[in-house]
Amino acid sequence: MTNEILKGLGGTIPATLPNALRDHGLLVNTAMGLYGWGAELEAVYDGLTSALSAEIWDREPVVLRFPPILPRSVFEKSEYVASFPQLFGAVHAFQGDEYAHESLEQAVTKGEDWSDRTRLTDFVLAPAVCYSVYPLYSGNVVDGGKVVDASGFCFRHEPSTEPGRMVSFRLREFVTIGSPADASTWFGAWHRRSAAFVRRLGLDVRVEAASDPFFGTTGQIMAENQREEGMKAEVVVPIGGHPVAVASINYHRDHFGRIFDIRSTDGEPAHSACVGFGLERLAFALVAAHGPSTARWPHAVRELLWSGRPGAPESADLDPS
Repeated sequence: MTNEILKGLGGTIPATLPNALRDHGLLVNTAMGLYGWGAELEAVYDGLTSALSAEIWDREPVVLRFPPILPRSVFEKSEYVASFPQLFGAVHAFQGDEYAHESLEQAVTKGEDWSDRTRLTDFVLAPAVCYSVYPLYSGNVVDGGKVVDASGFCFRHEPSTEPGRMVSFRLREFVTIGSPADASTWFGAWHRRSAAFVRRLGLDVRVEAASDPFFGTTGQIMAENQREEGMKAEVVVPIGGHPVAVASINYHRDHFGRIFDIRSTDGEPAHSACVGFGLERLAFALVAAHGPSTARWPHAVRELLWSGRPGAPESADLDPS
């Protein structure tokens, strides 16, 4: 990689960072917003995973890792489709006989629309990791604020060239379920803690009031209310000159407690809150801020990500040349 490219990856990037990384073999672009990656970036993801584990250990969380799909029954109960129909994806599969198979094969071979040859299965692609958490506590009474450290791949149908906006990505979520006081305290605390964690990565940070991408005209009103009531915030950093949210803090009130029948000790629906970190976005922000050679990253950042851990890169270079 030339000095000019090194300079570009270390500071302002003319193109979006995912495209710059793709052009130099660090990402494999399979479709808009969909990437594979190599060992160098995987080492960064592993470092972030370990650092986030250290960030939550003091709360002694239940640690859960989930696949990238949800039971359709959970998805339907979550009311996600009422707010974000433009984002979800369902799993369809062929369930026909030999004659139907012949029709399917012909349609695929000819490049025709073959969607009517498949049927909806009992699974939906997970739009967020925490949707796998709440059903586990259905019918339970939670006391003192249950804390869950959850991770998995997510899907959202929003292909884009925007830095870090992927259709499939890894999300690390810290979730609490309990009383209104438990959830609101968690929400306030992670305003500070999530920003402090990202700042320790050597990144320029600001925390902003935010809203979810609710659908339609009614959704615009919901987004305004969410922002005005301070129910969502994002930790924003620059990636290639673009402000990108690398973490979000969300207070759900009793939404999930109500629909999944989770109760606090007073018998009322439990409240919940979560903080989510996007691993790809954090990795991209690190490369944009510190350059492609992890060996040249600030000592404090390397200590946070890899100190004393097996497999720590001694001289990993995100430059494949």
